[in-house]
Amino acid sequence: MAKKGKSSLIDKKSLVTTFVVLFIFALCAGIFLFLNKDKGSVTRHKGTPVEKVELSENIEPVEKTGSISKIKIPVVSVKPKRGFIRRLPPGSKGKIAFILDDWGYRTTNCHFLKEIKAPLAISILPSLRHSSDIMKCASVYDKDTMLHLPMEPYHTADKYPDYYLLKTTMSPAKVESILEDTFKKMPLIIGVNNHMGSKATEDRNLMKLVLKKIKKKGLFFVDSMTAPHHSVCAALADEMNLPFAKRDVFLDNVNTRDAIEKQMIDVVEKATRQGYAIAIGHDRTLTLQVLKDDIPILEKQGFEIVHIKDLLRNTNNN
Repeated sequence: MAKKGKSSLIDKKSLVTTFVVLFIFALCAGIFLFLNKDKGSVTRHKGTPVEKVELSENIEPVEKTGSISKIKIPVVSVKPKRGFIRRLPPGSKGKIAFILDDWGYRTTNCHFLKEIKAPLAISILPSLRHSSDIMKCASVYDKDTMLHLPMEPYHTADKYPDYYLLKTTMSPAKVESILEDTFKKMPLIIGVNNHMGSKATEDRNLMKLVLKKIKKKGLFFVDSMTAPHHSVCAALADEMNLPFAKRDVFLDNVNTRDAIEKQMIDVVEKATRQGYAIAIGHDRTLTLQVLKDDIPILEKQGFEIVHIKDLLRNTNNN
């Protein structure tokens, strides 16, 4: 009898244990199903719309004239967006001149010269495939035409033929010959600014030859300020009474919309503070699109977009 009672007690304990285990298992399964009941569907939340800037991966083919190679620049398609300058208060009325460098490789952006009604100076590299085409395009749409004169830098990865860059080691006769030949090919130019030239613009002997020739042709010179702390151009221009100006802001050293807009703020601040500003950009779709979008807003705020010749000094001493 004692053994039978003990066995019965064990059976009852086993049943209780089994029941508890099953209960805990069912409870856990229920909790799991409850927490994961929505995983079969996706809930879409409406967020703030994001404005897209589309960047094409297509690279334009390299064009060559002699051994002058075009730097590959991605083709950029940009949707107009609200720019930083829209946040600025109106009414400062400073004067701003824009110079756009490196034209002559292509004609892709000529339509911007028609669409941008404000004054622009188009600075063209000599002896490229489309240098003459760009001169004609700029003339048709009443844009100022300048020579973007290639000059010796301290460092460059680009390859140029010997005749193309004006170098500090060249003889005066060779410098004058290159300049004379270049001016003959570009009869519509009204002024000159330097392409590269960090080394050349520090050399007094070379720059004296160059500026003397520019003055003789009745042109003006704008220092791109690639050697901002050591350029001799301003001092020589003043000595020679040569119409002269120098760059205040580079617009597109970083080729993104936000970076260019930030540089536009710098242009506005300089124009407000000193009464004028000269900004240099390049023949890039993105840069031209930003100018197309922002120039009308600058004008509404009271800034005057002017020809570069309106901001020259030494113009009354010739």
